Amino acid sequence: MNSRPDSTLFLRLSGVVLLAAGLDVMLFHFADFRLHSLASAHMASFAFAAIVAMALSARICPPAAHRLGGGEIMAILALVALVMFLRGGLLAVLSVSAAMPVPAAQAIVAAVSLATLCAAYAYLIGPLRSDALADAEFRDRFIIAVVACSLLLRLLYLGQVELIFEEAYYWNYAQHPDIGYLDHPLMVAWTIKLFISLFGDAEFAVRSGALLFWFITAYFSYRLTSEIFDRAVGRHAVMLVAALPIFFSFGWFISPDAPLAAFWSMALYFAYRIVQKDDRRAWLGFGLAIGLGASSKYTVFLLVAAFGLYVLADRQTRQHLLRREPYIALLVALLLFSPVIIWNLQNDLASFAFQSQARLASNASFSLPRFILNVLVNVTPTGVMTLLALLLYRNNLPVIEAGYDAAAAPAQTRDYRLLMWLCLFPVAVFGVLSLTRTSKLNWTGPAWLALLPLVALLMSTRPVASAGRLMRWSQRAWPATVLVCLVLYGALFHYLSLGLPGAPYPHNLHLIGWRDFGPEVERLKTRFERETGEKILVVGMDRNRIASGLAFYRDRADGVARSATHPALDTASVHLFGDVALMYERWFPVDRQNGKTMLLIGEKETVLESPAIRSRVESLGEIHQLDVRKNGRTAGRYYYRLVRSYHAEEDAPGGDKGSDN
Repeated sequence: MNSRPDSTLFLRLSGVVLLAAGLDVMLFHFADFRLHSLASAHMASFAFAAIVAMALSARICPPAAHRLGGGEIMAILALVALVMFLRGGLLAVLSVSAAMPVPAAQAIVAAVSLATLCAAYAYLIGPLRSDALADAEFRDRFIIAVVACSLLLRLLYLGQVELIFEEAYYWNYAQHPDIGYLDHPLMVAWTIKLFISLFGDAEFAVRSGALLFWFITAYFSYRLTSEIFDRAVGRHAVMLVAALPIFFSFGWFISPDAPLAAFWSMALYFAYRIVQKDDRRAWLGFGLAIGLGASSKYTVFLLVAAFGLYVLADRQTRQHLLRREPYIALLVALLLFSPVIIWNLQNDLASFAFQSQARLASNASFSLPRFILNVLVNVTPTGVMTLLALLLYRNNLPVIEAGYDAAAAPAQTRDYRLLMWLCLFPVAVFGVLSLTRTSKLNWTGPAWLALLPLVALLMSTRPVASAGRLMRWSQRAWPATVLVCLVLYGALFHYLSLGLPGAPYPHNLHLIGWRDFGPEVERLKTRFERETGEKILVVGMDRNRIASGLAFYRDRADGVARSATHPALDTASVHLFGDVALMYERWFPVDRQNGKTMLLIGEKETVLESPAIRSRVESLGEIHQLDVRKNGRTAGRYYYRLVRSYHAEEDAPGGDKGSDN
């Protein structure tokens, strides 16, 4: 009996989609002709078609029980914006990656995007307006929509945005496979190598490992939160992993932090099992997580220190030290970490020294304000306010009725103490370091995983009447915070791929525009080799960014002749002229470059005029400029110079200065 109204509604919505898609296609061709901009044309045509589709959908969906409120209007606007940015990613995939003609690609995305918009309206906004769903059911729908949108954004844009400088540097790790590296362990290198061997040597493959590690992070966050509370709270934890800036970025940007977060979340789960469930087998899982985490980034040892101190302080857990399981876990962790240890033993403990003595010996810098700003960016102001509420009103936390004893509220149990300690200890360490050292944006990232169960608890329950105003505000603020985050991610991705109308690109921002710039440098190199009859070494004149970007992008364009040598094997860095270049100092030893002709690429003319260059070469060519362009707009400017007969000097480069991660 209920199928007829549903089928009628489906047919009506299908008609709306077809009508709006037709308008979209016609307006796109008109706007593209007038604006000469793919981004502007598709956004303008979709905006008009979306208005028509939403107006018609509102008329044919079940009648609303009330007028649109301010919150509902904002939700609708966020929905339209998200679909538009998802549509931009699909348009880029079809027109750029799949090389489909733009008119055909736009017709497909018009139908898909407007169908998605109408379906999302019927799935979320319609029931919300008509009070057709229970509160818990609507929250589940919201969670599904947020997680799906977060995944789609990353999937669609994974290969559409040029690599970040650091990603290109880690890709160069994979081109020089080893069991260790100066500034990080081996996990990121071998992850990239695995995925480029599976999917090809492109941006999508380079970043695919980050998305895989995100799924591991989400899985163990769900398991941890579900065991402490229940599955409903666990689903909210997954939504936080999908939406919070730090975890969203870890699932898109490939860096040592992506596997670190995955194995940190795994370690948290097994640490909880050890403390609360007295699970002896969990020690093995903890050892596996720490060993894999240490092979990703040394920061995981802060979690080891925090958990070790908790075990020593907690009488019940301290009894585990009399058993064999903790020591088996230690052996497992050391076994997994052994390649990194072996590499350090073979290289005078270079990596261990780099991440300890070199860090402490670097120039002092008071960066506490920057540390606070980094925390606000990582977990949003709402996350910081929620942390304060959890600390101030810990005796007023809500209690999950199903299977949770009201007499054992989280603030009065070891759950709360364990989670707060494992979160705040690493954060406090980095806060103290910021008093004398430069704070990095990603440093505290994995530490916030321990806070997610408590935040998810607040999100999944109604405001507590006895709690303070700050806690009630925190509970109400999260849905809007999540939507704002997703819209910002979509806008950023669209800007970095197709662009945004009226928004220029900053000068030399990472590798924006290098899909054209890299091949232009390769054409220069080929021309000079033909003119001189000599093999030319390309040298990026900064620590590692220019060299890494050129190594990845030099032979990416159609029509660029592929050289016999892979660009990663003939692209060196500034260490050849007395500065620091991290792993490039090992990949391109100075004393092996004597006699070579070099094409130097720098951000400024003055870099190519330095005395360090003049003292190491026999002859210098003229300095010329190369402009970087993206979507028809200027995105940067670099300079190049040909130098001949390089000879190394005896002075070594200065001391190592840490990488950005």
